[in-house]
Amino acid sequence: YYCYYHYEQIFGVVVSVGGQIPNNLAMPLFRSNVNILGTSPEMIDNAENRYKFSRMLDKLKGVDQPQWKEATSIEEARKFCDVVGYPVLVRPSYVLSGMAMNVAYSHTDLQQMLTEASTVSANYPVVVSKFIAGAKEIEVDAVALDGEIIVAAMSEHIENAGVHSGDATLVLPAQDLSHETIQHVLDSSRKIIRSLKVTGPVNIQYLAKDDDVKVIECNLRASRSFPFVSKTVDLNFIEVATKAMVGMTSDFPTEQRIWAGGNHKRIGVKVAQFSFPRLSGADPGFHSNNNTTTF
Repeated sequence: YYCYYHYEQIFGVVVSVGGQIPNNLAMPLFRSNVNILGTSPEMIDNAENRYKFSRMLDKLKGVDQPQWKEATSIEEARKFCDVVGYPVLVRPSYVLSGMAMNVAYSHTDLQQMLTEASTVSANYPVVVSKFIAGAKEIEVDAVALDGEIIVAAMSEHIENAGVHSGDATLVLPAQDLSHETIQHVLDSSRKIIRSLKVTGPVNIQYLAKDDDVKVIECNLRASRSFPFVSKTVDLNFIEVATKAMVGMTSDFPTEQRIWAGGNHKRIGVKVAQFSFPRLSGADPGFHSNNNTTTF
């Protein structure tokens, strides 16, 4: 791709649309001196690498996350689980659709899931974090320029946390969140986006229980909910993101626009569609990895 890039005299490459695979190519392209448009590859790595991202969150005042530990060995992971208690979430880095991301309820589960995760994410850290049962999951889809939010929308999941966001039912704007939770999510999002110096699309996922808000992960790319968000709020988020990435900012929204709780002219509900009836032997259950075919 490096030779093609120079042969065609390409101005730059976008890696923040098209899902996980372009994100995974950010650092290899960067090392080949390819001009990446939008958020820098180093910041993409800081978000995708579970260990780096968790360390970054630890340094952000007012931003919380579940207790976590890098799984350097099965024995170290078991000791961590003995302290925090089960269930825990096993989270590999740089994976597509939650692959090998699972909730462990015992030492036996943990060993099996760590083995799977380390195979899928062999060159990157696997993090084990405390899983909070019965928590609500919240997503923020946003576009930023130089670390400042331009537009953002907050959705809530109908299902409790533990169901992959691609499989979950989303409601936008959020209908069942307290003012305290909404403000905490927005404040945390601003701090994370500034810390990662985001230019372009971003998706951040949270857990919330009794107004206690914790970060799950941050994807520095357009999520699959970007089209849903755009249709619901009647603003093309990816158009705004594209203009941010290529520097066409003259006709940006004149003021920051955020869709969170409260009354809006339209409420959108995203419902996933599955192909279980057509796949013999398929597991129809919801998990932390993705089963959706479309929505």
